[in-house]
Amino acid sequence: MVQTFGPITLGLTVASLAASTAGVWVSIRLARRVGRLDVPNERSSHTVPTPRMGGVPMVAAALLAFGCWAFLAAGDVFSLEGLPSSILFAFAMSILGFWDDLSGLSPLTRFLFQLIAAILFLWAWTGLFPKIPIGGVTLPQFLWILTGAFSIVWMVNLYNFMDGIDGLAGGEAAVASSFFFLLFARYGESGWAVANLFVAAASMGFLVHNWPPARVFMGDAGSAFLGGFFGIQSVIAAIATPIPFPVLVLPFSNFILDTTFTLFRRMWRGEKWYLAHRSHIYQRMTNLGISHKKVTLFELLSVIGACIAAEGYLAFGSMGRAAVLVAVLACAATCGLWVTNKERGLEVVRP
Repeated sequence: MVQTFGPITLGLTVASLAASTAGVWVSIRLARRVGRLDVPNERSSHTVPTPRMGGVPMVAAALLAFGCWAFLAAGDVFSLEGLPSSILFAFAMSILGFWDDLSGLSPLTRFLFQLIAAILFLWAWTGLFPKIPIGGVTLPQFLWILTGAFSIVWMVNLYNFMDGIDGLAGGEAAVASSFFFLLFARYGESGWAVANLFVAAASMGFLVHNWPPARVFMGDAGSAFLGGFFGIQSVIAAIATPIPFPVLVLPFSNFILDTTFTLFRRMWRGEKWYLAHRSHIYQRMTNLGISHKKVTLFELLSVIGACIAAEGYLAFGSMGRAAVLVAVLACAATCGLWVTNKERGLEVVRP
């Protein structure tokens, strides 16, 4: 098999970065020429019409690099349990996202497509799911598949929800994938390591144009690919490699906790939680007058901290692992309380 740190892999990584950077540059000009722009509205965080198809060349760059690597690996990559299917699922989510970008699917239609696809892809790997007896009864594998499918769909959608300010979604992918590359490589899981390396490189290429102030947006085609890849990786890799599920989702704890808290907050308030809004914590931070760049930097620093927490989770025993999870929750709660107090302070001084 092609070595994880070999020259061919490194060359394909550079190619993924270059292709993504150049492809996004071309997409910006094409989008302006054909009028495919994201026009600001009352829910937007941007103020000028901005091209929004930058995720398409990013996805193409990552897939092309992985396809070349798989070919050069002489087919050995297909012996890696679940990896080719995971890449294919992420591509399917990207196509669905691209369709949504062009025609605007209803939330229910989009959710059903995502859920059915996740169930089908996980069903193909039924044999990987554990058989755990509880009270003398072995849980049917379909329950594991259904639970995993909902987890994946949640990741796909929360990545879309959090793709709302310059540099955030692309930066999150670049940092998290870089961490996963190092992690999988350390455990000898070269296929998963290389896939994450190519995703990191393609995300960095996109980030060249999306860093605040952004000249292009990712669009659903890009965010659905990233959410789909990280979502199905957290399920499949957790049962096909020695790396546990919490480690595979901890780097996205800022996305997961922000989105989950915001969803329940909107439901509690009786709002139409399934519609676009500006109620996420990161959006409320920009509403306080904090620039996109500062909010994005803060979020990326939290991702780095979460990656360190994931390493701690691997190193500690049961009590230490519980402490890591509690610490992550405490940090997220502290951030949310800080934002809420700032908002209340502005309401007090407002005439």
